[in-house]
Amino acid sequence: MSETENVKRGRRLSKAWRWPVWGFVVFAVGALFVPIGGLLWLHLLLALGAFVSLLRMAHREIPFPVALAQWRLGGDHPEVLRARVMSAAMALQQGQPGLAVHRLKSALPDLTRVLGAQHPETLAARSLNLQIRGEHGDLTDRHAEVAGLLRDVTQVLGAGHPDTLAAQYTRAEWLSQDGRTDEAEAAFTELVATATEHVGRDRDITLIARSSLAILNHERPAGTPAGRAAAVDELASVTADMERALGADHPTTAGTRRLLGQWRDRTDTLRPPTG
Repeated sequence: MSETENVKRGRRLSKAWRWPVWGFVVFAVGALFVPIGGLLWLHLLLALGAFVSLLRMAHREIPFPVALAQWRLGGDHPEVLRARVMSAAMALQQGQPGLAVHRLKSALPDLTRVLGAQHPETLAARSLNLQIRGEHGDLTDRHAEVAGLLRDVTQVLGAGHPDTLAAQYTRAEWLSQDGRTDEAEAAFTELVATATEHVGRDRDITLIARSSLAILNHERPAGTPAGRAAAVDELASVTADMERALGADHPTTAGTRRLLGQWRDRTDTLRPPTG
């Protein structure tokens, strides 16, 4: 292998995995200068413990299969960048949001440098990072952050793109969580209209936005009995549409149907007896 190829291959070694590699070299060279006997065994045990710790640190940032792909393809290869984002998504699915954010923070600068800040995959990774951090209180002003993201994805991907609709839903949901009910209602209403126009009335994002709007109106602190009754009727309509479009056994349908039953039971309990 030529010197140029060696340099190129060296650049393909991710920064996270340089520490274990160099650590192994240092430990191996150090063992050559330690006398045979108990001191050598102590050196080997300490070196092994340190090497394992370095491996865990490297694997935390970039999993070994992804690092191996980077060694073969290069750190700027789109498949490698995509795999790094996928490893963050997998960490989130495994209930490790902190690890997911750690991997995304590491990958985002490279995505921005290689693909550009306005590339759809960069925006998708930014959206995932923002959503995780916003849900776990890691943002100073999550409303401003999601508004900026929504502006960017709408400009690049269009109003009807799934990522744009997802960002719009996140904004509405966060407004609802923070008690900004009127703003949340306007945001959900706008989302329902946009989703219906671009992807259709029977798509899951449209149905979920309708159910969230009904829940918001039913649970609002200053709501009236008539308003809550209208929300129950709307949720019943959404449930029927979910059963038709998604299927009766779909988890979203089942959860919405269960909530509708709870609302109706509560209404029957509060209704004054007749006769």
